[in-house]
Amino acid sequence: MFSRSLSSKALRPLLGRYTVIPYDIFRVQSGSQVALRDFQVQKRLGRRSYDLHVGPGGMVQPSIGDKLQGPNGCSVRPKGLNLDEIVDNFPGSDILIYRLEEGIQLPDDLVLLHEHTDHHALQCATPMTLKSLNQKLTDLFATRAECMSREDYFARYGSV
Repeated sequence: MFSRSLSSKALRPLLGRYTVIPYDIFRVQSGSQVALRDFQVQKRLGRRSYDLHVGPGGMVQPSIGDKLQGPNGCSVRPKGLNLDEIVDNFPGSDILIYRLEEGIQLPDDLVLLHEHTDHHALQCATPMTLKSLNQKLTDLFATRAECMSREDYFARYGSV
């Protein structure tokens, strides 16, 4: 039987690495706290989607190099059809949409990677615990982003 590991797959190039937000980007989530999902925890729960891998010592490691190595952070997207569909179809009534405005300088320990298509990820730039990364991202959205409801989003940007 043939199987491939991540290391044997041809890795796609990253499309960008930023310390300053290059254009408005949006995060859609339930509630105000970022809660990224670890691969191993999700696997134990029988779930397939995850946000990152927590490595040895309970640390999230930064993505290095110029190749996409898989999910490793907080998904964000620029305004477009994919974002509109996510906002429209996101489950729950308590969803919040955060907009990080073009030009915002990220803290030294965070970085924005343009991974593929319109998908970007806010990630750690230095090793840190998942709890610390979740808190840093929560603080970033609370202090630097505009927060809106689904209704506010569609009133401003139009519907799908």
